[in-house]
Amino acid sequence: MERIFVTLTPSEGKRLIAKAVASMEPVRAALKGGTIVICLGTTNAFVLEEVAGIRVEDKGKFSIGVITGEMTCVSRSKGRMAEAVIREGKMTELAMKDVIEGLTPKDVFIKGANALDPWGTAGIFLGSPVGGTIGASIGVLMARGVKVIIPASLEKMVPYSIGEIASRMGNRSYSASMGMPVGMMSLNGEVVTEVEAINMLYGCEALPAGGGGIGGGEGSRCYVIEGNEEDLKAAWAGLSSIKGEGRVAVRLEECAGCRFKCRKGWQ
Repeated sequence: MERIFVTLTPSEGKRLIAKAVASMEPVRAALKGGTIVICLGTTNAFVLEEVAGIRVEDKGKFSIGVITGEMTCVSRSKGRMAEAVIREGKMTELAMKDVIEGLTPKDVFIKGANALDPWGTAGIFLGSPVGGTIGASIGVLMARGVKVIIPASLEKMVPYSIGEIASRMGNRSYSASMGMPVGMMSLNGEVVTEVEAINMLYGCEALPAGGGGIGGGEGSRCYVIEGNEEDLKAAWAGLSSIKGEGRVAVRLEECAGCRFKCRKGWQ
């Protein structure tokens, strides 16, 4: 058993995760004979590129709810992309609402997360008063057994259970909010972090070893990766190839006219 030590920025982690999602058997099968829905999100912008083989020039436009250095907010609606619907390997002009009722277990629904707890449960922020994308789809997904994949970096790890956190949240329950107030719900599905991605792509075991960063490395994670020499060489080459992935920039909605009244302070 040999080891290597690597550091990945958030964008590099997103690219790694996206490559792993594209390699998954349910995704490959759905590309041949099913439907794939890719919900908005910055991680999913990378997933869309890897799954559909296209270039998303402005990944910030394939997002809606975002966390900035200042606050939680929403991306600017003007120019924002819609969620992607891929049928039998081809991009369509369909929206999620057009296909959600027809999804079956052979189809794939890809949704990012805002939090991951130590037990592998994903949490989704709910800014919309009626639950947004996941609120409109969760019933169908769970009732029909649609394959749900949750690409999410370990930068989103939280130390408490999603159930406990969600019970203390609600987008109308705060006295003040730095940005858009949100609730939370858990989402059942297969979570793919950098750890799972490294195993899927290279057959190696990755152990998170540290995190943080400065000078553009904020949110980075360090990993000890173990495996045989051949697998580790492949991992080193693959991970080296994604170094330098650019940060995602997002233009925010104009707060003065925002229906969420994000900047509400202490009353």
